[in-house]
Amino acid sequence: MRTQQAMRSAGRYAWYVAALLTATQVVSYIDRFLPSLLIESIKGDLGLSDLQVGLLLGPAFGLFYVFVGVPIGWLADRRSRRAILATGISLWCAMTVSAGLTRSFLPLFLTRMGVGLGEASVAPCSVSLISDYFPRERRAPPLSLFMAGTFIGAGTAFLFGGPLVHHIASLPPVHLPLLGDLRDWQLAFVVVGLPGFVLAAMMFTIREPPRQDQVRSGLDADAKGHATLRAALQFMRTRWRAFGTLFVGSAAVVTMGSLSFWNVALFSRTWGWGVREVGITTGVLFFVGGTTGTLLGVWLMKRWTAAGHKDATLRALWTGLAIAVPGFALYPLMPSAELAVFMQLFAFTGQAMAAAAGPASITLIAPGQIKSQSTAIYYLFIGVFGQLIGPPPVGLMTDLFGDPGRLRYAMTIEALTVGTLALVLVGLGLSRYRRCVIEVDGLIEPPARGAHA
Repeated sequence: MRTQQAMRSAGRYAWYVAALLTATQVVSYIDRFLPSLLIESIKGDLGLSDLQVGLLLGPAFGLFYVFVGVPIGWLADRRSRRAILATGISLWCAMTVSAGLTRSFLPLFLTRMGVGLGEASVAPCSVSLISDYFPRERRAPPLSLFMAGTFIGAGTAFLFGGPLVHHIASLPPVHLPLLGDLRDWQLAFVVVGLPGFVLAAMMFTIREPPRQDQVRSGLDADAKGHATLRAALQFMRTRWRAFGTLFVGSAAVVTMGSLSFWNVALFSRTWGWGVREVGITTGVLFFVGGTTGTLLGVWLMKRWTAAGHKDATLRALWTGLAIAVPGFALYPLMPSAELAVFMQLFAFTGQAMAAAAGPASITLIAPGQIKSQSTAIYYLFIGVFGQLIGPPPVGLMTDLFGDPGRLRYAMTIEALTVGTLALVLVGLGLSRYRRCVIEVDGLIEPPARGAHA
C-alpha cells in the first residue's frame, strides 16, 4: 500500500516538475516574442531599417542562445540543473528590463543578446530533468507539454501583449529619475521582465532526480565518470544520419516559425491592421493551433509507439511538417486578412505537432550521460537556422525588393524553400533514425528501482 502511495506521489511530483518547467518555457517565449509586437514603435523611434529589425528579431537573441547552450549543456550533465535554471531566468529577466532603458540600436541589440544567454539554459536543463522523471515509453506527453509552452508563451505574448502595448501607447511617457522619459516600447520591456524573478526562485522547489538512460559502454568519461563533450560529439558523429535527420526537420520547423516575428509588420503593411488586432488574432492562433497540434502530435506518437514503431516521434515530426509547410508558404499571399488567418491556423497546428516531437526524439537516441549536451547541440543547430538565419533574410529580401509591401513575398519564398527541402530529407532519413533508437535501447542499463514516475 505504501509503495503504491509512494508511486502515486512520485508521479504527481514528476508532473509538477513538468508543469513548472513548462511555465518557464512560457515566460521565456513571452520575453522572446515581445519585440515582434514593438517593431513599428522601435523602428520609428530609433530610425531602423528592416534589416536592423531583422537583426533584433533573430541574431540579437540567437547569438548567445545557440552558442552558449553547448557549454551550459556540458555543465548540466555535471551540476545542479535547477541552479543553472534559476541563474538563467534571473539573467534574461534582468536583460529584458534593461532593454527598456536603452535609447539606440546597439545597446538594445546587446540586451537582447543577454536575454538569449539566459534563455539558453532552459532547453538543456528542462529536457534532461523531464527525461529523468519519466521512463522512455512515457516521455512524449510531458515533453510535449513542455514544448506546448512555446505556443502558450507566444500566444500569451500576442494575445495579452498586443492589448498591453496598445494601452501603454495611450499613456503619457513615464519619467524615471536619472533615466528620463520612457517611451511606450521601453515601458513594455520593463513591465514584462520583472515578474520572471519569482519563477527563478521557484526553481529551488525542484529535486534533482537520478540520471537515467545510462549506457554500459561506448562513451569516454573524465576522471569523475562524466561523459566529455568530445564523447558526445563522437557518439553523434558516428550516427550522423539519425541525428542529422532530426536536426534538419526541427530546424525547418523553427525557421518557418520565426516568420511569425514579422506578423505585425505583415498585417499592418498588407491589410492595414493595428498591433492590437494582430496581437489578439495571432495569440488566439497560437493557443488554438498550438493546443490542437500538440494534442494531435501526442496522440499520433502514443498510437505509433503502441504499434511498435520505433520512429514514432520522428513520424509525428514529418507529419507536422507536411501540414505546416503549405500553411506558412500561403498565408502571406492570401487576398484578405481573414484568409491569411485561416491559413495560418494550419501553419501553427502543423508547427506544434512537429515541435512537440523534436525533444522527445532526441531523448530516444541520446544516452543519459550526454543528454543535456546532446539537447544543447540539437538546439544549437536548430537555433542557428531559426534564430540567426530565419528573420534576417526576410528583411534583406524586402529591402532588396525596394518596397516594404513586398514583405509577404519574402516570407513565402523562405517558407517554401526551407519547408520543401526538410520534407524530402526527413522522409529519406526515417529508417536511419529508427535503427539508432533500436541500437540505444540495447545499450541502456536497467533503470534503478523507483527512479521513474
